[in-house]
Amino acid sequence: MNYLQILLMQSKMAAGFEIIAMLLVAVVIGFVTAWFYAKSVNEKRIAKLESETNENKKEAEKLKEEKNNLQKTFAEKENEIKQLIREVKALKSQNLAAVTETEEVKLKNEITEQLLTEELEELPNLRQGMHLLDYNSFGTATEEEKDDLKMISGIGPFIEERLNALDIYTFRQISKFTAKDIEIIDDAIECFAGRIERDEWIVQAAELVNDEEKQNELLQRIRAKKSLIYYDRIGIAKKEEADDLTEINGIGGWINKKLNALDIYTFRQISNFNNEDVEIVTDAIQFFPGRIERDEWIQQARDLIRIEISKSEHLQRISVMKNRIYYDRLGVAHKHHANNLTLIKGIGNWVEESLNALEIYTIKQISQLTAEDIVIISDILEISPNRINQDHWVEQAIKLTQASQKKNVDNVID
Repeated sequence: MNYLQILLMQSKMAAGFEIIAMLLVAVVIGFVTAWFYAKSVNEKRIAKLESETNENKKEAEKLKEEKNNLQKTFAEKENEIKQLIREVKALKSQNLAAVTETEEVKLKNEITEQLLTEELEELPNLRQGMHLLDYNSFGTATEEEKDDLKMISGIGPFIEERLNALDIYTFRQISKFTAKDIEIIDDAIECFAGRIERDEWIVQAAELVNDEEKQNELLQRIRAKKSLIYYDRIGIAKKEEADDLTEINGIGGWINKKLNALDIYTFRQISNFNNEDVEIVTDAIQFFPGRIERDEWIQQARDLIRIEISKSEHLQRISVMKNRIYYDRLGVAHKHHANNLTLIKGIGNWVEESLNALEIYTIKQISQLTAEDIVIISDILEISPNRINQDHWVEQAIKLTQASQKKNVDNVID
């Protein structure tokens, strides 16, 4: 019995093990089958996902490339915009310059028209006073005999025209002026009263009356004095570098020739003069002592170098700024009313001409300058405001005006 029970139990156990083994095999087979089935099912999905991933990568690369291109295009457009902004600014600047230039040209034309009108009105009046002149004293001349009177320092185109209106055409006539002739001519050309004596017209004319041979002899004597000039101080220049020295007030064509005879050709050389140079040059060209200083050659030369434009252009620029002047305070004057402003100590020819460009022609106008006017004028002329005050322009002008009024009253009484 016991033996049978043992065998039965063994059989049962063996059968249990077999069942368990079969179940395990079935599980393994089921797992493997399920794995292969899942793999076969998901392979297509995986392949599809991998394909989609690759496509997405390509799309991402494409988008990245497009982004870079857009950034590059944006940078280029930004540069174009900046360039356009610069061009617009440049065009605005050019437009403003063109407008300013147009206004300057318009103003210049108006001034020219006004001057021509004034001259046309004045010249007949000048000729009306011709009967006062003693042509027996200094001689007559015709237009065909005309000399270039601008060779004389102090005679420009305007004065030359007025002299010609009085039938004064030659150096010989001017060289024979008497004190009485000078007085009458001063009155005839009003605005330049006192200039004939001050600028030594007669002495210059007397030299220019000489024939060409004598003039060349004089220039040769001047050349002999070149050894006295300190070229290491004033600089060396050649004829080819020559500036138009007649741009400097006080230098006429004849003085220009004399300076050239000393190999003095440029503004820069004159700007480097010191007191010793002034004295040597004055003696060498047989000039009038004190004239170089009085006419402010050195300052004028420095101004012409600094602004690097001609005197006429410089005066035109000054003229454009006359809208800053308070004429309701100073009074209005015209060129034919002009006084000799160089009677005021501190005003040389250069400053006088600059003031004239601002339509400041009379001593009375200067007598009425206020502190504000002095600041404005100093700024326009680029001089120190202290200069006007230190030289007492206003006080001198007041005294000269009072003296002139007293003289007029005395003449009326007489």
